[in-house]
Amino acid sequence: MEAVFGLLLMLLRVSHGVETSCDGRQDGAQCYGALGGTVVLQLMDSASEIFRYEWSKNNKTAILQGGKNKKLINQIEKRSSFSDGTFRINSLSRTDSGEYTLQTYDSSGQRSEQRTLQLFIQGVEAYCDGRQDGAQCYGALGGTVVLQLMDSTSEIFRYEWKKNKIITILRGKKNNIVFNVIDDRSFFTPSDGTFRINNLSRTDSGEYTLQTYDSSGQRSEQRTLQLFIQAPVSSVLLVSECLSQGWTRVSCSSEGGDSPQYSWTLDGHTLTDAELLSGNHETNNIILKQDVSGRLVCSVRNHISSVSREENISTCKGVETSCDGRQDGAQCYGALGGTVVLQLMDSTSEIFRYEWSKNNKTAILQGGKNKKLINQIENRSSFSDGTFRINNLSRNDSGEYTLQTYDSSGQRSEQRTLQLFIQAPVSSVLLVSECLSQGWTRVSCSSEGGDSPQYSWTLDGHTLTDAELLSGNQTNNIILKQDVSGRLVCSVRNHVSSVSREERISCIFINCTLSNGTHISQWVSAATNTLCIELTTAPTTETSTVGKETVNTVTITNVTSSNQTVTSSISDDPWYFRKNNVVAIAGVLLALVILVLVGVAVICSQKKQKNDKPKEETDEQELTYADVRFMQRQGQQVQKRAEVEVEYGQVKFPQRPRQSVERAGDDCLYAQVHKDR
Repeated sequence: MEAVFGLLLMLLRVSHGVETSCDGRQDGAQCYGALGGTVVLQLMDSASEIFRYEWSKNNKTAILQGGKNKKLINQIEKRSSFSDGTFRINSLSRTDSGEYTLQTYDSSGQRSEQRTLQLFIQGVEAYCDGRQDGAQCYGALGGTVVLQLMDSTSEIFRYEWKKNKIITILRGKKNNIVFNVIDDRSFFTPSDGTFRINNLSRTDSGEYTLQTYDSSGQRSEQRTLQLFIQAPVSSVLLVSECLSQGWTRVSCSSEGGDSPQYSWTLDGHTLTDAELLSGNHETNNIILKQDVSGRLVCSVRNHISSVSREENISTCKGVETSCDGRQDGAQCYGALGGTVVLQLMDSTSEIFRYEWSKNNKTAILQGGKNKKLINQIENRSSFSDGTFRINNLSRNDSGEYTLQTYDSSGQRSEQRTLQLFIQAPVSSVLLVSECLSQGWTRVSCSSEGGDSPQYSWTLDGHTLTDAELLSGNQTNNIILKQDVSGRLVCSVRNHVSSVSREERISCIFINCTLSNGTHISQWVSAATNTLCIELTTAPTTETSTVGKETVNTVTITNVTSSNQTVTSSISDDPWYFRKNNVVAIAGVLLALVILVLVGVAVICSQKKQKNDKPKEETDEQELTYADVRFMQRQGQQVQKRAEVEVEYGQVKFPQRPRQSVERAGDDCLYAQVHKDR
């Protein structure tokens, strides 16, 4: 009976939450987890004293392996954690069901213990009374919903239950079920009118209509219910951070879950406006005021599940500043919500009586040698031997403070004042840059909060100069001249804080035509440019030497993309590499080729006439020819070829031998070029 009660209790826990726990230290333990949820298994009392252990599933797959002074191996570490005998598994699926075996070994390798546990993964189960017309019911994705459709079918002559008024799901007469189209995952009990649907999917959502008929075939009743299938919430994450003013920002998020709703409690009570700076107890992000601390709980729920996470929140310290107030007329600054440490005196031990007042009216501190200290703000300050520390500063703390000291006769021996200014610290700097039409770069710098912010700029580590700046300098908006690029840093500061932000600045000029004929010619940021593809292959000149033959190959590559052509103007390159001169180059080279061919013809003619004359000895000749190519490189889309396409022209002369060699009269293939040495 106890086992049955325990099982029912476990099932109840599964149906109301997605995190369950189970003691697996007893052999044969039965543990239950919620589909998509978390299970916490107590496998051992402590793992620190076990020489070696292994936890496997179905006697096949080793899930955990570790031991004393051994590295832990966890096969599912992405969704689980193991800490000194306790194993936490998240995002449970039905495949996690099975028999798990724990084996422990001593230093000799002998197995010292073995025990098993059965893990069952079940869907979240929900119940809904659908006997009221217009009822709204919710089921968990992958889980089970139990719908109370009728009290009993025994007195109902005929009934039908349809989805979206089209698909008949269930039909019956009195206590007999005629058919159930989803009988493979559902069960209807005529005696109590409950319909149980398992393994719910999102397609089960919809409007369901129940119609009952009497023996004459007349409809006696009709009512509808809306069924909504939701993913359960799980694995709540709580993240807190201290802000500069001493406030605490806390964010709460859950893994999965449809339509999550949030609620917060602090030490058991709902958060109040006195504790909250922003947000409310129903949002997932809140900011707590300074000095708010305690056990903070975030609860996340939807209609079919609920899970929570707690964290102990301690008081955040604000920005702390210090100031030497021993000089008359000192100016001191404190951060809003922070702390200021004021050095008022060297020591109070030798001062008979002193008084520190605000605006010559309110005495803040009173004390002296062998006198009791009176501190009007002792709940947020402390005074120790001349140093006054004030916490949780507010704007009301700003003002003029006067210190007066007196000797034993009651005569004032000294008086000095200090000005205290309370400022909000700067934070979260935002840097935005924009390329202007002239090639200039406009950059704006802004900070979140902060009183009297002051701005400064550096480029690659040095302060911006007039040669780089078109306008601005100490302002939050500047304009950089053309061709100025590098690592730009904007620093924002006031008397109590300082923050900075950096960004790489570079504006480039693009000039291209898109496939639709749109011409783009403008300055854009190099980092974010997506309009044109830059020239990726530069003009190259290759020189190779074979024997005494020197070959010079000039290649000009025009890069095109599938939908645009990029034009680039580079002032430092030779004129013949510029794309705009391609047509002119082609014409010039064509004329050169024609001249070469005419020259060859003339030389051949003269050669033929002199063929019978004795040949003069000539010096060795160095053969040089040029290989000039114009190639159109194609991308994904074939571009129209240029009308003039010159492959190359060769003029080749072999080295002449010292002895005379007679040539055939018509054997003129190359022109001989003699070069005097």
